[in-house]
Amino acid sequence: MAAAQLPFIIACARVVEGSDGAETEAEPDRSDDTDPGPESSDTTSGGGAEATDPALDLFACGFEPSCERVIVHIYPIPPETLPCAARLVLGGGTGVLNSLLTPGPYVDETESLIFVQGDGTALVQTRERHCGREGMECGPTPVWELSQHQICDLVVSPDLEAACEADAAECAFRPWGDVRNCRAVEEHTCEDVAALLAAM
Repeated sequence: MAAAQLPFIIACARVVEGSDGAETEAEPDRSDDTDPGPESSDTTSGGGAEATDPALDLFACGFEPSCERVIVHIYPIPPETLPCAARLVLGGGTGVLNSLLTPGPYVDETESLIFVQGDGTALVQTRERHCGREGMECGPTPVWELSQHQICDLVVSPDLEAACEADAAECAFRPWGDVRNCRAVEEHTCEDVAALLAAM
């Protein structure tokens, strides 16, 4: 996964890199470009259903993204990821998308790993870590908290296909905002996901 350099503003005091080189994200801005991660009908931000055991970590499987990871601080970077993601979703095949929301300040990240299944849905896992919010001490970089595995709907506008055919600016799928209606699903191993991706 390629790490991208984000624009910084005074409000973003610093961004801490994680063990895999990914920046950190915080509570996203509620504008169209910084929607929260995949929505879930039975959980709060980025999480899956309540579980007593930690979820299997799909981030550790090492799957290469089909499009470059998009990082959202103020704007999505690189912007080229959005039309790439749109064409993947529209194409009916399988693939991997990855987004990282990092509005800051300090350590405030939510990352989503999205396995497109080719049928309008995706297997999704999110992870997040936060440090530096009001009333929160910021010591060593916090560890990632993983969500349970979820199946989510990939929501596309009716005009998306025409926009992509015309190479218009509206040819854009936002991996952090157009993944919705998530529900808990049985856990998948790395081998399960590899088989899923090879199925098409």
